[in-house]
Amino acid sequence: MIKFFGTTRALRTAVVALSLLAAGCGSSSSSSENAARKIVSIDPPLLWASIVDDTQEVARSLKGWEWGSFLGSFGTLLTNASYSLEMQKVSYQAVGADGQTHAMSGLLILPKSLFGSRPSVPILLFQHGTEPYRPYSPSRYLANLSRPKDYPEVMVAAMIASTGYAVVMADYEGLGDNTNIQPYVHGTTLAGQVIGMLRASRDIIANDSGSPCSWNNQLFLMGYSEGGYVTMTTTRELQLNHAAEFTVTAAAPLSGPHDLSGVMRTLMLADSGSKAPYFLPFLLTGYNYAPGGTLFNPATAMIPPYNGSIPPLFAGTTPADQISEAMGMDFDPATLVVPKDLLAADFVARLADVASPEAAYLRMNDSYRDPLNSNLFWKPTVPIRMYHHRDDELVPYANSQVAFNAFSTVGAKSRSERGPGVQLKAATAIIGISTDPVKTVHLGAAFPELSEGWQWLDGFVSR
Repeated sequence: MIKFFGTTRALRTAVVALSLLAAGCGSSSSSSENAARKIVSIDPPLLWASIVDDTQEVARSLKGWEWGSFLGSFGTLLTNASYSLEMQKVSYQAVGADGQTHAMSGLLILPKSLFGSRPSVPILLFQHGTEPYRPYSPSRYLANLSRPKDYPEVMVAAMIASTGYAVVMADYEGLGDNTNIQPYVHGTTLAGQVIGMLRASRDIIANDSGSPCSWNNQLFLMGYSEGGYVTMTTTRELQLNHAAEFTVTAAAPLSGPHDLSGVMRTLMLADSGSKAPYFLPFLLTGYNYAPGGTLFNPATAMIPPYNGSIPPLFAGTTPADQISEAMGMDFDPATLVVPKDLLAADFVARLADVASPEAAYLRMNDSYRDPLNSNLFWKPTVPIRMYHHRDDELVPYANSQVAFNAFSTVGAKSRSERGPGVQLKAATAIIGISTDPVKTVHLGAAFPELSEGWQWLDGFVSR
C-alpha cells in the first residue's frame, strides 16, 4: 500500500518549493544558464508531493484519469528517483498536414545525475493521447507547474525520466505553440512531426554543452490511445524511411485506434450513445485539413446547425467535454449522444459503403497498412508489444486484434518475449464500469497499461 506523507499544508509547501526550483533555485546549473536555455529543474519527490496534493480541482474533462492507479503504478519511483529532472520546451520545424513547413513545439525531459556525472541514457518517444485543448499540450505544463493533474501523461513521462530516460513528447500540429488545425489520427503527418521533434531533441542532447546526459543510441516509443496509434505509425515511418538515421529498439503502442477503416468506422456508424462523441467531428475536421481529406468536410458531412457550430470548437480553445456538450451531451444528469445522429444521411451512406472513397481514405490511415499501398500490410522488424483492455468501449480491443492479425499474415508475429516482430497482450487491470459519463474503461486502463508497456520496454535497456 502506498502511504501519502505529510499533511495538506506540507504538500502545499512542497508545491511552492517545486515552483522555486522551476525558477532555477536548487539547481546545480547556474540560474543565468538555466534562464538562457529556458530550463525548468524538477525534484521528483516534490513533484510527487504536488501530485498527491488533493487540493487541486481536476477539470471535468480530465476526471476519467484514475490517479489512484497512477500512484500504485508509478508513485514509488518518484519518491525513490535515481535522477532529478530538467524540462524544457523544444521549438522545431516540421511539415504540417497542409504540406507546408511550420513551427511546432514539444516537451523534452532529461535526467540529471544526483552525483554530478553525465549519464548515457536511452530516448523514449512518448506520444500523448487525444487532446483538442491547447492548454493541455505537454509543453504547456511548464507554465502550469502547480497543476500536475492537468497533465497526466507528462507525469508518467516525468516518472520514466527519473529512472534514467530522455523523454521526448511532441505537442502535435495544432497544439503547443502551433495554432493550425490538428490532423487528428492522420498517421503519416503525425509520424513526421514526431520524428522532427526527435531530431531536434537529439541535437539538443548531443550539441548543448549544458545537457545533463548523453544518448546511448537506444530508441523506444510508447503512447496510449491516439498516442498508441501515433506510436505505431511513427515506428512504421522510422523503419521504412529513416533506418539509416534511427534504429528503433522497441515500441509499445497501447490501446490505439489502429483499424480506422474497420472497427472505428463501425463505431462511427453505431446507433449507441458515446461517452466521448467529440471524437467523430474531431476526425472530420482533421481529415478535411489533410491532403485529399475534403471528403470529410464537416460543412457537408454534418447536419445543421452542428455543421456550423461544431468545427470552430476544434481551434484548440475548447475542452473535450464542452465540445461533447455542444453536440447535445449532458453530464448531470447523464445523457449520451449518438455521434452518427449529427451526420448527414448521404455522408452516412458513403461511410457505410466499404467501396467508397471515404472508406478508402480511412484504410490509407490504418496504422498496420503500407503507407504507399493500403492493400498491403507493412512488416515490422523491430520488437513491438501492443497492450489493450478487452472491455475498452471508446477504442475497442478489436483494433489491436485486427492489427496483430494483419502483421501475423506477413510473418511479423513475434516468437519470443523480446524478439523482433509483434505481440498482443490483453491488459490485466480490473476497471469498474461506471454509469458516470466521465468515467470510462478506456481512461481507467491508461495508467496501468502505460506501466505495463514501460516495464516491457525497460527490459531492453542497456545498463
